[in-house]
Amino acid sequence: MSERRGFDEILRSKEFVVTFELVPGRSTRTRHYRHIIRFAEEVASKGLFDALSITDNAGGHPALAPEALGRELRHMGHHPIIHFSCKDKNRNMIESDLLALDREGLHTLLVLTGDYPRYGYQGRAKPVFDLDSVTLLRMVSEMRRGFRLAPEVPGGGVELPPIPFFPGCVVNPFKWSEAETLLQYWKLVRKIRAGARFVITQVGFCVRKFQELLFFLREEGLRIPVLAGILVLDIRLARILHRGVVPGITISTELLREVEKESQGPDRGRGAALDRAAKLMAICRGLGFQGVHICGAPLDAEAAHELLERSREYLPRWQELLPEFRDHPRGAFFLYEEDRETGLNRPRRVPLTPKTRRGISYPLMELAHRIFFSPRSPLFSPLRRWADKLAHSALEKYFLHLEYALKKVLFDCQECGDCVLPQMAYLCPQSQCAKFLLNGPCGGSRDGWCEVYPGKRRCVYVRIYERLKPEKRPFYLRDLELPPRDWALFRTSSWLNFYQGKTPRPTEPPEE
Repeated sequence: MSERRGFDEILRSKEFVVTFELVPGRSTRTRHYRHIIRFAEEVASKGLFDALSITDNAGGHPALAPEALGRELRHMGHHPIIHFSCKDKNRNMIESDLLALDREGLHTLLVLTGDYPRYGYQGRAKPVFDLDSVTLLRMVSEMRRGFRLAPEVPGGGVELPPIPFFPGCVVNPFKWSEAETLLQYWKLVRKIRAGARFVITQVGFCVRKFQELLFFLREEGLRIPVLAGILVLDIRLARILHRGVVPGITISTELLREVEKESQGPDRGRGAALDRAAKLMAICRGLGFQGVHICGAPLDAEAAHELLERSREYLPRWQELLPEFRDHPRGAFFLYEEDRETGLNRPRRVPLTPKTRRGISYPLMELAHRIFFSPRSPLFSPLRRWADKLAHSALEKYFLHLEYALKKVLFDCQECGDCVLPQMAYLCPQSQCAKFLLNGPCGGSRDGWCEVYPGKRRCVYVRIYERLKPEKRPFYLRDLELPPRDWALFRTSSWLNFYQGKTPRPTEPPEE
């Protein structure tokens, strides 16, 4: 394979694309790194994969930056896909890293929110998440067109030359509740509109969920290459995933027991793990995916070759294999009706659950907003004139203390200065989302619980969905795209900023 051939051209020209995920460790001086390099050299000589992807501090642990390994892979003739996450960098560092990747000729990116930071030097690292995956894709798209510097910065007003990035995104279709499923797909719509050019799924073992994603994209009229995440599941990994250690990936007790039984064989389950992955690869190709993204596989070129060969052998009878891949919890939500003859889906939406009840707080907040902050309110113009007089006066600091004392009690306010409460059903994502996300949930929630605080804090976006559902308004979350926080407004009055037009937010909550 030639590196000069962009990944976009590979996706256009090949009938079925196969990529392989590499996970760097914390050092380049260990046996693991030498195994990665040896594996990359061997598969390059055999031409086994169309691209190798490199994770970015996978699992929230510090590791070698993907740029360094990507440079070496590029020199071997591989096409590297650089995972680019939001967890460890603010927006300035993100821009610097993107410019460095451009200098190295590493233009294919897999943009993702990223796992919450975990163990690091002398304790847990500070989570950053200054941008989310939607705003990061928007930024990359602007750099593709030519980034125009703001007038107030040094060299402001200058338009930088376009950079030929080719960004992709991820989606987790393996969600088992109505709210989490729809929220994942709606966020995917926003990612594609923000500039994602290809999609890679989370890994899972339920064919109906794989097909569900394709049905949804087709129904939305979104034509984009989609690669199915395929996991080579050995006993060690199965036990980790069953405990819920890896955010966003779930396997059932039944599947764990099956893998445990396989591990008792002479090869400790190696052949069965490859066989399961090969069958799922064949099924996904039969369903219509444009490729697969292999994860968790051993760094063994012979095993990789065996996996690809088995998949090709299974392809002619992929439909016969469907009953083996129905791993989902009892009572799981599916967006489309089941076809009992095939075990797949019919392209017909299921009815959503009845409207949920909610407390009195949301209607009261909505009423207060319409009285004091809606441009259609008769009080809006007088309040705006009053805010202009109050701003920069001696009374401003007392007004600020009053505002945040009230909002701290009601919303656990973080004093952002550019409030998004009206758009978020009066639930604050800055205080109630561990990753401070403004454009939809991450893929790590499980059964409606936050990945960082399982069993203690419900995902704020699930709660937002439930609050909006009685009015049939959660669907606006598919189209809403909020800009990142403006830290110049931190600890200033969000009310005064609103009336003075300093906040680039929609001024109204969604209409019924």
